[in-house]
Parts: sequence; C-alpha cells; structure tokens
Amino acid sequence: MGDYRLSRQFLEELAASEKSASARDFQSLEEAMAAIVQNPNLPRRISSFYNPAAPSYLYRAGNILIHFRLTESDDVEFLNLFWQRI
Repeated sequence: MGDYRLSRQFLEELAASEKSASARDFQSLEEAMAAIVQNPNLPRRISSFYNPAAPSYLYRAGNILIHFRLTESDDVEFLNLFWQRI
C-alpha cells in the first residue's frame, strides 16, 4: 500500500460527518480509501477537471464521493469528502 495524505478540508468534512454517517458509510469510506491508495488508477474514477496542471479525481463509494489527487511524489492526497444528504 502506498502513502497518503489527508488535507485539512478532508479532515474537517470527515469530522463534520461523524454524527450523521452510519457505520456502513464509514466502512465504505475505509474500503474506498484503501482501494484508492493501493491503485489510484481505479477504473471508476472520474477526472474532476478542477486544475489541469494538477489533475484530481472523484471516486464514488456508496453514499460517499471522494476527491483525491496524486502528488509529485506519487502519494495519494485526499482533498474533499462529500456525503449524500437525504
């Protein structure tokens, strides 16, 4: 498994979701993050087109949308975390 980083925004969004997310949501998040770190070129990732000079990607896992990028040292940096709100 490669190295990864968590942005401040990602950590804030994770902390904010702790009250409303289910145990299944957290399990999906953990599994998705492990899969991304192991293989950032997952077939279901979608380019975010946010910054062409530093491409980033979106990956959906259940009710969760994960925004990540590869750093210059090929580490995965998790940028944002979006939860489906009902």
